[in-house]
Amino acid sequence: MKCYWDSLTASEQESLAMASGTSRQYLRLIFNGYKKAGFQLAISLENLTHGHVTKQQLRPDIYARSNS
Repeated sequence: MKCYWDSLTASEQESLAMASGTSRQYLRLIFNGYKKAGFQLAISLENLTHGHVTKQQLRPDIYARSNS
């Protein structure tokens, strides 16, 4: 997750934040493992990143690997 976040430009990070309805700073905390994404944000980020970051990666405690 961190590698994906770090691969984005500042502009791309800002666009992802706006599209997901949160701030760039909050997403930075999530992608660096300091905060957990809520279940809906995890789904949204999976969709917005086209599966590069999955809801299972973001919230393995909610989304078991065997579930889609």
